[in-house]
Formats: sequence, structure tokens, C-alpha cells
Amino acid sequence: MGCKTVPLARFWRELVTILPEIAKSEYVAIDFEMTGIEPRRASKLHKPTKDEIYQRAKQATETFNVVQFGITCIVFDDEEKDTVHLKSYNFNVSPMFDTAFSGVDTIARTLDRTLTLSYKTLMFLRRSRIRIEDAYDGGIYYLSRAEEAELLPELFATSTHGRSDDILLDEQKPETMQFYHDTVDQIRSWAEKEEEPDRLSYLNIVNPHQGPLTRFQRRLVYQMLDTEFGGRYRATVNGNFFMQITEKDTENETKEQLEKTSNLKRAVAFQRGLRYIAEALVGGDFANDVWSMYKQDSAMVEPGCEARLRESETKLKEKRPVLVGHNMFHDLCFLHATFFSPLPDTLDEFDRIVHELFPRIIDTKHILKRDDNEMMPSKSLEEAFVDIEGVSSPFKIAGERAGHTDRLHHVNEHQAGHDSYKTSMVFLKEMWRRVDSTKKGTYAHKLLLWENSLVKGFANKVRLGNAGLWPVGQMGECDTMAK
Repeated sequence: MGCKTVPLARFWRELVTILPEIAKSEYVAIDFEMTGIEPRRASKLHKPTKDEIYQRAKQATETFNVVQFGITCIVFDDEEKDTVHLKSYNFNVSPMFDTAFSGVDTIARTLDRTLTLSYKTLMFLRRSRIRIEDAYDGGIYYLSRAEEAELLPELFATSTHGRSDDILLDEQKPETMQFYHDTVDQIRSWAEKEEEPDRLSYLNIVNPHQGPLTRFQRRLVYQMLDTEFGGRYRATVNGNFFMQITEKDTENETKEQLEKTSNLKRAVAFQRGLRYIAEALVGGDFANDVWSMYKQDSAMVEPGCEARLRESETKLKEKRPVLVGHNMFHDLCFLHATFFSPLPDTLDEFDRIVHELFPRIIDTKHILKRDDNEMMPSKSLEEAFVDIEGVSSPFKIAGERAGHTDRLHHVNEHQAGHDSYKTSMVFLKEMWRRVDSTKKGTYAHKLLLWENSLVKGFANKVRLGNAGLWPVGQMGECDTMAK
């Protein structure tokens, strides 16, 4: 089984295949690689409480970034009843903004992401042969729901020369008012010569102090055109060195504005990038945007693609796949912070939000730990993966690698896509190991469906280290749970 790393150049063409795979999946295993996990100044706690662990994780999401996102789709075959299909994907996650978009400066100025890298994590990534450069050069963009809500008013204001807030002239300094009044006089004098044959069809406004116009001066010009001249004229910026005033051509202005708005929507959809996978996992919207981006990106459109996307969106709104992770608390925190919004102040609030987004969760760490006593050390994902090598299963796992000699297994030991694959294998085989021998028989994989009592016993319980279990969606019902 190979884990497919999806490059930015092929992202939209691959996405139209990945989203229907997610829709067919009973389970989707996830994994993240981050630029750090423990802020340097985080206090060292011997036996932290659940709330203290949450606060440290919240601080981590506010400090570090995701560099890789991996998913493995686990699909139970309806035709071949003894087959489970695994499809793994790895995405390098770019914190950058699309520089091909003319509004990239507005995006960067508005969002201004902080990029932080833990040196200890950098050494870990290097040992795992994960290149941090791959995230910055050729990684796939993302835009969280919260970032988009903050960004759109600024982008549309910039695109339409709109003003979110008027500059209060009564509060300005004399030199500001001198510029304002002088510019109004220039425009008025030019406008009054409208009937004169030698009048130029434009007027250039420059900085009286030489050099380029400042952003503040440009805002003043846009404002005066609306308030002093009733919007009769338009202003275009030419390299910031001057603004050119011309009369509006209403028909062309409307066409031009519609085109700008359309381009803006496409640019935002492109920047959302990986968020469409997160939206699929929570039953959100994706079909219209992804279909539009795919058509633009592909020379040949695959027949039936649009219908499959719409069917997948409908199916995921009705039933989301079960989310599977190994020791997945930090994965859930970074998943939410990266694609949805910053983490709330308390674990109680986060519990409610996570349960709304992901009502069905399985943590393989809990599956393994439940059999142990407190004196036994916890198993890493790699150790758990090695342990299941000899575990047989009655169903064929299509996509299972033959043994552990695969060079990729060693080279990319902690690549997010491969780790999501290992998580899916640990889940399937560890759960099968726990199936009552009297029930093992035909259609064996049906025993691993969410509705089965065996799976229900591990449902929505996430390990929080020595603090025990986080009962997702039940924080209001109980304060503690047995370890």
C-alpha cells in the first residue's frame, strides 16, 4: 500500500476523488504533524488535570502550525463482503497565501499568521525525513472559517473601494485637512471644465510631499469622492505613486465589478484548499466550490464528477464517518484551530463544539490502554503497529502492506499520511482481536460497525494522558470517568 502525497499542482483533480471516498467511508483515520507541541514557557506539571492539559494544548495551537495532514479512508465493501478498502493520503500544509491573487497583501495584512517552529520538533521531523520546506514550497493552502469571516469584509471593501469606517475629519490634524481640501479643490476645478474641449479625461492626484501616496491618503480620496462628489467619479491606483480620477461609466463599472467579485470568490475558494476535506468530515458544504475549481484546473473533466460530488455532499450531511485517531486529543485541537476557529477558553466549551462537529470518535490509544494496568507503559503508534503484525483478520484488507520491510515504512515513519494508515490498521486489528470468538464468521466486518456493542464500548472516549479519559459530549453529565 502506498500513501499518496497530494501536491498543490494536482490538488483539485485529486480532491474530486478523495471527497467521494470520504463519503463512502465508515471510518476515517486522521493524523497531523505540527511545528511544535509544547510551548517553551509552558509550566511543567507532574500530574496535570484535564483542564490544565487542555490549556496547554490551546496554547500550543496558538503558537504552532500544522505542516502535514494525513487521512486514511476505511471503506467496507458492499459487494465483496470480506474486503475492507484502505486509501491513504498525505498533504503538506502551507501557511502561506496564494501570491497569484492580487489581494494577497490584504489577506496577509488582515490575518498576519504567526509562524513558529520548535527546534526540538525540527530535529524530530528531520529524523523522520519530513522536510519543513515542503509545506512552504508546494504545500496546500487553507483558510479557517474564522479567518474567512474576518477576511471577507476587508477583501470586498478593497475590491469595491468600499470603506468599512469613515475617517472622522473633525479629529484630523491640520496637514491632513490641508491635503483633503486641496484635493477636493483640484477635483472640483477639473470637474468644472467638463465642457472645455482641451480638458483631460482624467486627473492625477499625487502626494504633495513627494513619494507614493500613503494608504491613509488613498482612503481620504475614496471617501471624498463619495461624500463630496456623490460617487460620480472613480479612482484607480497606479503603483501607489498617484491616483487617477475619471468619470464613471456605469455599464462598464458594473461589468468590471461583477468580474472582480467573481475573481475574488474564486481566489477565496482556492485559498480554502484543505478546509474542504475538513468540511466533508463535518458534513459541511463543498460540492459547488470544488466542482468550480476542478473545472478550471482540469483540461479534461471526468464524466459524472459533478453528480458524484453533490451526492457525496448530501450523503455526508446525512451521516458523517467515524473519526479515528491515535492519542488524538492534540489532533482534534489542531484540526479545529486550523480549519474552524481558535479554541474556546474552557474544555467544557471545546467538548460541546467537538461533539457537534464530530459526534462519533474512536481513540485507538483508549482501545490499547483499557487492557493495561497503571504500571504498564503506554504504547506508541509505532509499537502498536508492530504488535498487530501477527494478528489475522477474517476479511481482506485491500491496501495492507505486505509485512514491515517496505522501505517507505521506515523512511517516512512519522509522515502524517502513513501514521493515519497505521492508525487504521491498529483500529481494525485490535478491535477484531476483541471480537467474541463465537461471533466470528460470515460478514465479519459488520461486527466492527459503529452500531455494534463492541465498538460502542470505546465510543467518544479520548485519552488525556495521566488525567484519564475525556468523555466527549458528556462533560456536563459526569465529572470523572474510570480509567
